[in-house]
Amino acid sequence: MELNKTEKWIYTILGTLVVLSLFYQLGYMPLSADEPIRTLIAADMQISGNFIAPEINGETYLNKPPLYNYILYALFEITGSRSECIVRLPSILSLIALGLIVFQVVNRETKQQHLALLTSFAFVTSGNIWMYSSYLGHIDITYSLVVFLHIYVIYRYGLDNKWTKAFVVSYALTFIGFMMKGLPSIVFQGITILTVLAITKEWKRFFSLKHILSGFVFLIPLAVYLWLFSQHAPIEDLLSRILTESTSRTVTEKSFVESIAHLFSFPFLYLVDILPWGLLILLLFDKTIRQKLWSTLFIRHGVLLFLTNIIVYWLSPDYRARYVFMLTPFLLTALLFAGLEADKRDMSVFKWFAYTISFLLIISPILMWIAHHNYAVSSSLTIALTFSLLGLIGLFLALKLHAPKLPFTAIIIGLIVFKFGYSTYEVPFKTVTGPYQQEKLEAQQIAKITKNQPLAMYHSNVSLTMNWYLTVDRNDMLKTETSDHNINAFYLVPTEVISDTTNADTYFTFVRRYQKKPFSLVKFKRYFPDMPKK
Repeated sequence: MELNKTEKWIYTILGTLVVLSLFYQLGYMPLSADEPIRTLIAADMQISGNFIAPEINGETYLNKPPLYNYILYALFEITGSRSECIVRLPSILSLIALGLIVFQVVNRETKQQHLALLTSFAFVTSGNIWMYSSYLGHIDITYSLVVFLHIYVIYRYGLDNKWTKAFVVSYALTFIGFMMKGLPSIVFQGITILTVLAITKEWKRFFSLKHILSGFVFLIPLAVYLWLFSQHAPIEDLLSRILTESTSRTVTEKSFVESIAHLFSFPFLYLVDILPWGLLILLLFDKTIRQKLWSTLFIRHGVLLFLTNIIVYWLSPDYRARYVFMLTPFLLTALLFAGLEADKRDMSVFKWFAYTISFLLIISPILMWIAHHNYAVSSSLTIALTFSLLGLIGLFLALKLHAPKLPFTAIIIGLIVFKFGYSTYEVPFKTVTGPYQQEKLEAQQIAKITKNQPLAMYHSNVSLTMNWYLTVDRNDMLKTETSDHNINAFYLVPTEVISDTTNADTYFTFVRRYQKKPFSLVKFKRYFPDMPKK
């Protein structure tokens, strides 16, 4: 069913506000978690010119192939900036693009624009993405964009009996995904092909010449990359590390008790990660809704694609929400379909539950101000009240105008208000009270002291966040040195190494977060001491 003019305006306004909220405060927090890994590699490409086997801390980085780092490198070069906002830009742009692609896919497959739009909004505003990952420059959202397209290409071309396109395009996307994150793309390729072959009952295609030859679309460029890498570093080290990275979080690396516990906890953890939309799972207890859902071809197939691909992560005790972002749209399509069916049946409990959630989200900025206004960008209560008032006005207008699918529109309004409030009050609170801002400030002090002079880490590493800000401020890569020491250089060294204080001048001290280990910035005078034996 086509949207009317009022509905188009409402969805356009909501979409604009969602995009604005994603960029609001994007660069406020210092880099944290895995963010500095990607940026350090991209910076090494800029500084060293090594694009095939870039280094981190002076050693070849083996955990991931370099494609995502090329994206960061390009942005650093184009913008001339290595700011937090630029680092996170690929992730945000990928999220917006993936939201638009989800709309196009669901709309094309179901011919239901409301369902397509709501699924797109639900994906972008789902719990972990909305409150956590959309603030960070991780690889996972960009990778999810590639894999979602990868899965859909196999499905669509397979159902259209265009198997040559299905195989060729999917193996090309397998290579792109591999160059971002390694082996997981091969797993997605294998599972999805088998699932679609089962759906279409075309098992013979698996052993067809077209399928076998299409594999070279993946293997040939992979062989070229591996050959180029072998000119810089041992290829067996790269392959071993990529294999280890892909299996280190699986059942093979965890205890039996951890693995069994995860089998039961995973569904609940996952549904929490996609709140509030995960609550729609409760509607599936209604037999009529289940039957209606299962009778809709794309939704039934989407659930199958979701279940077969997510099984790997269900069996992996070290689960992270960001690992399965690419699968979430398939489940959300089913959940929103169930929600729309409940809305059609005028289920009053469902509607009042939705409005209650919306109201709580709309007043949340006031609650956040009460808790953390001393840390906020602005401590004025007026801002919190303005956010909530605008949200209430938006909710009132939605009710007055009979906005499309009101329970869901109300929740989206609430989530937008919540996002602005969270960025205004919670983000500054977490920045001030967390460890990363302190590491950034310490790095800036060290960079000021050591400006234009050699600096290295002595037989050890500082945090990745500190490493990044030292690299940015000094425009020089920070390395760990275990030999060829320079008596005129500065060194970051565990303080316990300085047993002879007459042999070292200390310029700065701090505590490394990992192991709460005291560190010092020193220059050694006469000799370089041995590291203490562990």
